[in-house]
Amino acid sequence: MSTPYTPSVLKPKLKVGYYHHDHWRDINGSAIPFRENLTIPHVCIYGKDGSGYWSTTDFIYATTCHEVAHVSHWEMVGEGAFALIWLNPKTRIIPESWAEAVSWQLTRNEYKRFGDFALSSADFNFSKQVWSNNMNKYYTPIFIDLIDNINQRVKYSGLLNYPNDNVTGYTVAKLEQLLYAFMDLDLLEATLLVNKPSGVTNESIKELGFL
Repeated sequence: MSTPYTPSVLKPKLKVGYYHHDHWRDINGSAIPFRENLTIPHVCIYGKDGSGYWSTTDFIYATTCHEVAHVSHWEMVGEGAFALIWLNPKTRIIPESWAEAVSWQLTRNEYKRFGDFALSSADFNFSKQVWSNNMNKYYTPIFIDLIDNINQRVKYSGLLNYPNDNVTGYTVAKLEQLLYAFMDLDLLEATLLVNKPSGVTNESIKELGFL
């Protein structure tokens, strides 16, 4: 991931804060890159969810990666462009799913050194492969599916509400290079088609089911 935040005269160093309690809106974390309040961090992480359960350390790590990925995305494309895609319900899938992919990759990188059991625990929600098209439309595996080699429609007995993922070969680094062009789903598809890895077909990208 590129440098998530560039301090300047008008912007202090990026601050990440952990709160050992829940949030009144039942969220795990939040990121406001342009926040100038010296007493509140740009990224806030909460240790307890709205149901009263404490989050595990791997989940807190993953949440932190997710929120810092938002800051990096904001820094790369600019405040105005990021606001347009995040505030529009039709395009919020892009920043949220991108942050999910960054979180997934960095968490796997961090926890794989502790062995398969730790990685299984850290790889929360089965790499989001249990996502189906009747679930939350923002936090999807669209970018993870471009990287991994799992076809969840096959894995889960051919159920049509799971994405048909026959795409693999993209990397987080490559997708980050293209991130500036992902302003809506049409541009996302067009950019992926032009920059597809060897062995990936146009049809496999189009049949993922998100675009």
